Amino acid sequence: MRNWKARVLATGIAAASLFVNPQSADAHRSKLVGTLSTHQVECDSLCTAGPLTGGLAGGLEFTMDSMQETGNPDVVTYRGVNTITTEHGTLEGADFGVWNLVTGEFVDFTVFSHGTGDYEGVHGTLVIIGAFDPATGIGHSRYVSVLR
Repeated sequence: MRNWKARVLATGIAAASLFVNPQSADAHRSKLVGTLSTHQVECDSLCTAGPLTGGLAGGLEFTMDSMQETGNPDVVTYRGVNTITTEHGTLEGADFGVWNLVTGEFVDFTVFSHGTGDYEGVHGTLVIIGAFDPATGIGHSRYVSVLR
C-alpha cells in the first residue's frame, strides 16, 4: 500500500510540474497544453470521447481495456488506449490511470506509439488531470502533452 501511494504521489507531482512550467528548453520537444471535456460513449467496456482545446485541438477517444482494484476501496487503476484526432493527423497510445470512483478525480498517463499525418514518427506523452463522474458519464480535465 505504501509503495502504491508513493507512485501516485510521484505521478501527481510530475504531472503538476508540467502545468507549472509548460515551456521547454529543448528545441526538439513540444509541450502542448489545453482542456478536455468528455462523455461516456457506447462500447463493450468503458469508453469516452470529447473535444480537446489548446495545443492538440481536436478530439480524444478512450477505450478501457482493464480495471483493477487497489488497497483503497474507492480507488482503481486502469489501462486502455487513447486516440487523438486533429486536422493534422492522429496520435495513439497505451493509457494508464488512477481513478477515485467516489470523487471522480483521476490522473491519466498516455505513451504515444503511433501517429499519422503530421504526427507520423512522432512519439511522446499525454498527462491528463481532472474528474470523470461515473454516475453522469461526464468529465472535465486539463492536459499537457510532450511530443518529440
